[in-house]
Amino acid sequence: MKTTKILVPIDGTERSMHSLDFIKNIYEPGDIEVTIMNVKELVFVDGISMSDEIKNSEKFGRELLEKAREVMDGYDVSLYFTFGYAGDEIVKRAKNDDVEIIVMTKSTKTGLTRIIGSCTSYVLKHTTSTVMVIPE
Repeated sequence: MKTTKILVPIDGTERSMHSLDFIKNIYEPGDIEVTIMNVKELVFVDGISMSDEIKNSEKFGRELLEKAREVMDGYDVSLYFTFGYAGDEIVKRAKNDDVEIIVMTKSTKTGLTRIIGSCTSYVLKHTTSTVMVIPE
């Protein structure tokens, strides 16, 4: 039986971790391959990125991914950390890995784009994968 490839972007908020619980409630461990990713946007000041900030951001991102892996114990999980614009990186990873489903949590903000979040809105417009938006 073919396994379904699922991409789960997480940002460190409690609500983004709800996507993992949602997946566990729907799929059995042998039915899916899960890639959990974290994207840290780089901020440049006068064209210079702060190297300590980069190191700390990557350390935080990798620790976050390891916590997510623990939540998905028993599942086929790979972790991916990168710097860049989250929407672009999610779309690129989904395409490169032939991901069938991207699971994201909705924003807590109000307004049409803010209901699902600007990043989720971007992904919806630019991916060919199915996007599941999970309420918090």
